[in-house]
Amino acid sequence: MVTAPASSLPPWLRWLLFALIMGGMVSAYVKLARQSIYEGTKIPLTALEVRHLALTRETWKDLQLDFSESFSEPLKKLAPHRTDGLAQPLWPWVAAWMLHEDDLSASLQVTAWFRVGLTLSCILVLGMVCMRHFALPAALMSVTLVGFHGLLGTISVFTGATLFHLFFLLTWLACLYALQRNSLWVYGLVGGFAALAYLAEDRILPLLAIFILISTLRALWGWLAAQWHRGKEGTTLWVRRNHVFGLLLLAASFSFIAGPRLSEAYLQFGNATFQYADQVRWLDSSLEAESWIQNHPDKTSLDQVPTLEKLTAQSYFQSHTREAIQTRLLNGMRTTLLALKGHGGEVLAVMLVLLIVLTLVGWCATPAACHPGERLHPETTTTVLFLVLATLAYLVTASWDSAVIRVDHLQALTGPVGLSLLWGYTSVLRRARKRGANWFLSRGYQAVLWLMLGMTWFQFWKSAAAML
Repeated sequence: MVTAPASSLPPWLRWLLFALIMGGMVSAYVKLARQSIYEGTKIPLTALEVRHLALTRETWKDLQLDFSESFSEPLKKLAPHRTDGLAQPLWPWVAAWMLHEDDLSASLQVTAWFRVGLTLSCILVLGMVCMRHFALPAALMSVTLVGFHGLLGTISVFTGATLFHLFFLLTWLACLYALQRNSLWVYGLVGGFAALAYLAEDRILPLLAIFILISTLRALWGWLAAQWHRGKEGTTLWVRRNHVFGLLLLAASFSFIAGPRLSEAYLQFGNATFQYADQVRWLDSSLEAESWIQNHPDKTSLDQVPTLEKLTAQSYFQSHTREAIQTRLLNGMRTTLLALKGHGGEVLAVMLVLLIVLTLVGWCATPAACHPGERLHPETTTTVLFLVLATLAYLVTASWDSAVIRVDHLQALTGPVGLSLLWGYTSVLRRARKRGANWFLSRGYQAVLWLMLGMTWFQFWKSAAAML
């Protein structure tokens, strides 16, 4: 992990300012969360929330253990496993512990404030961890992006969105860490966090697939470099020999946690990883999607679909012109980018430009690196490739799906991408300082971050004013 850039403020003053500003941010977060919960009580539950509530009631019955007829069956039901093809089991399992059948309204309030407490705890931990490794404005920016532009929007929704945001962030960070130093236990973390994110919402599989692809390419390149005697021994903490065993550990941890849900989906739909979203994305409208879901509620109805009428990518691309496909993708991209506007999208774009400029200035204004400690991390290329592919994969998938289903999960990208860019800033600055960079580079970076932070707060409060 990188260390924080040098600061002109003494450590005690940095932490004091952080505590004061975080106090104000926590107060604002609670106030906005309370208003969001209050507004949520005025409107009926959405169709997806109704599905989660139905699964919550069924899961509550699973938690009432009865060993009178069997010992193993109640224990099997105790794990989060219930799914209907749209709602995943983790949030219904968590909410079932707080469910009161005689007072549903109170249960919804309790679960909403549980989400507030959970997200606040995570924001505070994130802020303190970032303060140890980032500059003060960078730590505050990370809290702003993760908390206000990500988690806050999930507070009033009775779905697994909050849990997905949290575990998606943890999976993303674990993947980045594994690409830099791939100890076996880190692979286990990737698999465990990915499984929990999968149990919250079925949106983690693209990230997991890209991590496996990039890390495998890195292992192959390491093997080729070793054969050609081009490897630089002692300059990397990434161990090629760990990769195969690490993937086995990743698969084992993922299967152990998500296994009950996979088994349940296989029994219900004939496919362990079945999700309606994977099927209806090959339709043309949301109305068609809703009708298809209603007409295919179980394995029997799905098996009755003729082979030529099954919803697949091949059938879609064969039945649509190239112009129609391009039009759908471009329209979806515009919809997706507009959805990110005012929710951290502009901030991330400016941060990306700033990182590129900072890297170029540091490269041009400082002497060449003389030893490995003055260079960027040997796995920088691997990390950047992972970030680019993962971001593009989610943007393209969300753009395509937006014509048929809601893609609110894309907000979960804001925090991870922002944290990755801030991590990049700190890495570039640390190496630049070791090569004798002028103090103006670090101070200028922090000044720009303070300016961006102020603009972000202003933009957020401007968009959130209607809630107050």
